[in-house]
Amino acid sequence: MITIEKILFLKRISIFRSLNTQELRVIADVVSEEELAVGEVLFSEGQSGSCMYFVVEGRIKIFTGVPPKIKGVVAVFEVGDFFGEMGLYDDKPRAASAMAVDVTRLLVLRKGDFCELISEYPDVALGIMKELNQRIRATNVKLKSIEGELFERSGNLYSRDNFIECMSAELLRSKKNDAPLSFVTASIRFHTDEIKSTTDVPVEATSSALSGSSPSPLDSAMREQFVSDVGRMLTMHQRPNDVSGRLRDDRLVVMLSEANREGANAFTRRVRKDVGDFLSAFQEKRGIKSEIIFALICFPEDSPEREGILLLLDK
Repeated sequence: MITIEKILFLKRISIFRSLNTQELRVIADVVSEEELAVGEVLFSEGQSGSCMYFVVEGRIKIFTGVPPKIKGVVAVFEVGDFFGEMGLYDDKPRAASAMAVDVTRLLVLRKGDFCELISEYPDVALGIMKELNQRIRATNVKLKSIEGELFERSGNLYSRDNFIECMSAELLRSKKNDAPLSFVTASIRFHTDEIKSTTDVPVEATSSALSGSSPSPLDSAMREQFVSDVGRMLTMHQRPNDVSGRLRDDRLVVMLSEANREGANAFTRRVRKDVGDFLSAFQEKRGIKSEIIFALICFPEDSPEREGILLLLDK
């Protein structure tokens, strides 16, 4: 952006509306520009921060958690909004993380330049600080509320949308670091008709042992409990930076950070025994045959791009 474009943009920001053109020029001369790709993380919870950001184009999501794990969303900032103001006041770590929802352009105001600004324009600084303090209080209240909700739901799988956002951030990190990334999908199948021989089950599937009992009705509550139990088994075997999600009603996925195909195969082998025991017990109790078919997808061998990975996950 040229200086006049920055001045016109800054005039739209609420905390700068009382400034004249010359004062806005001072700010325009010191702010820098930054561009983010979709899913790129600007800063993470716990990192030190000394900048304030203004959204010129795109959207920024503020969330709790450290990537690749995205937890509660605190806010989404769009064109004309500002965020990160807490970094101008103290040296404490960031209380949340920030990620680009779209291709995003930002203007960045650093702490040193902010201090010079309030030194040169003390009357204006009082108005700025008042609005920033209101934002800080509101943000802290929302953070506490979200943290409480997350604690109660901490055992749940990520939703499809949240998982894709986590995946987008991790794919960018893997590309940057030239690191592998693998996914293990678990597709759930129920056979409520005539129970077939185990020889009919595909080699790659883990299926239950047969029983002579008649199938019992499979209602929605039973199905949801089944999926939840399988999800817990997957998360029990994952590492701290791995992420589990539910792509759809009958398909779960685990994203294995910095894992190649060999690592993904090792993860699947560990899970199979627990899943097999669970399916056998489920059939014995309910009289319903079920199976889980595992599939492996590896980045970048199977696809080097986000959209290609998504297509494979949904296949």
